[in-house]
Amino acid sequence: MIFKSNKGKTFSKEEAIDLMVSLSATDINSERKWKGFYNSLSNAELEVEWNEYWEN
Repeated sequence: MIFKSNKGKTFSKEEAIDLMVSLSATDINSERKWKGFYNSLSNAELEVEWNEYWEN
């Protein structure tokens, strides 16, 4: 699955997860927590999260 930002840049699923983690990280363990969360999502669920992020 390929994700596209609102500016047209494309990302693989892993790149999308890494970007979302880096943009929302707040503590020393947040990367591990967020990666676990995003890796637990189905592609459809991750796509919803991605689209919601870029719409705001």
